[in-house]
Amino acid sequence: MIEKILSAARAEIGYKESPPGSNRTKYGRWYGMDGQPWCAMFTSWVFDKAGFPLPKIQTGAPSGAAYCPYIEGYARRVGQWHKTPRAGDLALFHFGNRLAVHIGIVETVNGSGFSSIEGNTSAASNANGGMVQRRSRRVPQCRGFYRPMDIQARTGKDAYHRLIRLRRPYMEGGDVRAWQQQVNHWGYKIEIDGVYGAESEKTCIELQEKWGLEVDGVIGPITWERTFKPSSEV
Repeated sequence: MIEKILSAARAEIGYKESPPGSNRTKYGRWYGMDGQPWCAMFTSWVFDKAGFPLPKIQTGAPSGAAYCPYIEGYARRVGQWHKTPRAGDLALFHFGNRLAVHIGIVETVNGSGFSSIEGNTSAASNANGGMVQRRSRRVPQCRGFYRPMDIQARTGKDAYHRLIRLRRPYMEGGDVRAWQQQVNHWGYKIEIDGVYGAESEKTCIELQEKWGLEVDGVIGPITWERTFKPSSEV
């Protein structure tokens, strides 16, 4: 999962806004805010392109957000905010400012440094350089790291580390799709669309009742792990 995201990001290295200084990019057009600073729109586009869209953090967003502080705020609220980086994290940079002013996708980590793939950057301007580049960064340049992906070591499955519940707008993403696919292995026939709607919640409740778990229709760590537990271990 993380390698797919990094592969999608690497494929964009060298892309430039056109005309220079305009902030006009395919990422902005996709997001619906072309002509605006686009580092966060780039990261949101990459996750979506790889098939693992971020939660819709900003109102009207196809996924993710266009404003770095919104992303930081969301990560803090859902417990996905970290002080040290891992590959696949979103690094929120301050560059001496009070708030996050730039974002990139962590590619590799080496001690207190790491490389990241970033949109709207360059050697001339860290946070508004007009290109997609691989940059070498230091942890002190960051406010922290949003970790939308985590490895579920006991199941061997990649997943978003978040609570999945029925809400408006519906939650959607690669984690929901993976859960729906696994549910069908248990004999259910729900649509695999990556959207946690009424049908998915109903199935979740039925499984929680069947397995003797807390019945709340929420896919938390226990329900997630039980869904992916091999039948031979039941």
